[in-house]
Amino acid sequence: MKPGDLFKLAVRVLGLVFLYRGLSALPTVIPLMLTSAIGNFVISLLLVVWPLAIAWWLMGGAPLLTHRAYPQSTEE
Repeated sequence: MKPGDLFKLAVRVLGLVFLYRGLSALPTVIPLMLTSAIGNFVISLLLVVWPLAIAWWLMGGAPLLTHRAYPQSTEE
């Protein structure tokens, strides 16, 4: 494997870490979202949505990040 391929693999594995982080917060945050004020609801929602959004971007290959790290590599 080329270094660019290894970097893309590492980015996707990091995406799995963020997916785990977002999903593991879900059981804790759901009761807080249902019983709390609006401000706490937004914060609780961000604790779940933010890691899941980053996971989606990283597992998609993070094209901006991979092109910045390895600009000569071509998309397949």
